[in-house]
Amino acid sequence: MKDVILGLGFMVMGGVIYGIAQDYPTLPSLQYGPSLFPSLIGGGFFIGGLILAIGSARSVVGIVRGADAHRLVDIRGLAVSFLPCLLVIFYVLCSDLLGAALTMTLIMVTLMRLRGVSWLLAIGVSVVAAVAITLVFSRYLLIPLPEGQLGLWG
Repeated sequence: MKDVILGLGFMVMGGVIYGIAQDYPTLPSLQYGPSLFPSLIGGGFFIGGLILAIGSARSVVGIVRGADAHRLVDIRGLAVSFLPCLLVIFYVLCSDLLGAALTMTLIMVTLMRLRGVSWLLAIGVSVVAAVAITLVFSRYLLIPLPEGQLGLWG
């Protein structure tokens, strides 16, 4: 059941991403514009979610008909499955205040601790990875990331 719900969730997110990307401006001199990659990502989410939901539908029908009806919904497993999506929303909402580096660090620590990594290793790896990502994007690729209103980076 978890996979069916996840599949439907990814289909909805893919549709929303694709719809939002269609509102992006187009460039008159190019056949593609800023909406190309978000549209591809949204389409991939939708197709992947559809495949996941259809592939899991048989097992749900078997569980409903069979003796394993108590395994129909695993709330903890479902919450853990949606956590990365919720953390992306957290990044979008909080990166302007906290800054990209601190927000990425918090997200990575959360995901690593969820998998049972020790606090010391999770914090160390997260800080190094966030600083490396921020440096690569801001210094080498010249893509500005939110510095945050707290003034912790920059």
